[in-house]
Amino acid sequence: MIPLIIRRILHGIPVILGVMTISFLLMNVAPGDPVRAMVGDYYDDATIESLREELGLNKSLGVQYLNFISKAFRGDLGKSFMTQRLVVEDLKQKAPFTLQLALGAMLIAVPFGILLGVFAAINRGKLIDRILIVVSLVGISAPVFWIALLLILIVGINLQWLPPTGFGGIKFLILPAIALGTRSMAMLARTSRAYMLDVLKEDYIRTALAKGLSQRIILFKHALRNVLIPLITIVAADFGSYLSGAVLTESIFGWPGVGRFALNAILKRDFPAIQGTVLFMALIFIVINIIVDICYAWADPRVREKLINE
Repeated sequence: MIPLIIRRILHGIPVILGVMTISFLLMNVAPGDPVRAMVGDYYDDATIESLREELGLNKSLGVQYLNFISKAFRGDLGKSFMTQRLVVEDLKQKAPFTLQLALGAMLIAVPFGILLGVFAAINRGKLIDRILIVVSLVGISAPVFWIALLLILIVGINLQWLPPTGFGGIKFLILPAIALGTRSMAMLARTSRAYMLDVLKEDYIRTALAKGLSQRIILFKHALRNVLIPLITIVAADFGSYLSGAVLTESIFGWPGVGRFALNAILKRDFPAIQGTVLFMALIFIVINIIVDICYAWADPRVREKLINE
């Protein structure tokens, strides 16, 4: 297992380098001037040039790129133009809040999505199955911001059951977690339904039925275990997207996480903050992929042998 982990880490280095290069180039070809955004409407040329020199923006792109790469591999992502703090420190401060939101969304999406899918599969063709299929299609198709605004309007403002926005205790977490996890829950419901229908046709399920085992034991001890293996990838990918792509959710609900920090950095053209956030997101996905490989290898000996022999 250790050689597998080391191999996956080595495979991730070119990905990280590519992400860093692309993010650096995009920041430098995008319109706008970060220095002018910092000083506002009132400035003079001497101030502009002094800030460019202080931030290292007066150097050539090649020199800036090499400095960025060398510092990044040493763990130095520079200082944010907005906060005047090290980007690493800002990410350390924001990441736990995004992790809370991601875990909350997963706690809603995974159990409810899988159970709804299993329930729809065992009631295939019935009215409840058709209703769940339509609801899951709506959940997959609906944009996150639309769901978030509906939750704020109905649950937060009209019914006043939960705080519409803000940050605090667990009651502030529920609405953004539901908004972020809805699409994943719908996707898991459809996928688990499809896999469950395939598994229920297998010979070992018919054998278990012939032995007189109860439907509950067959579903949750035999069928569901085999359904969970292909769902690992979906769950892991969704968790990675929650950690890196919760920009809209955090901005709408006023959640102080990495997504909101990234949006503010983009609006202010904060190069170090943007590049540091993109690098953080890439690292998250690489770590998630390594964990997925380990989970696959643990759950299925055939996969473990294949991954080790690659």
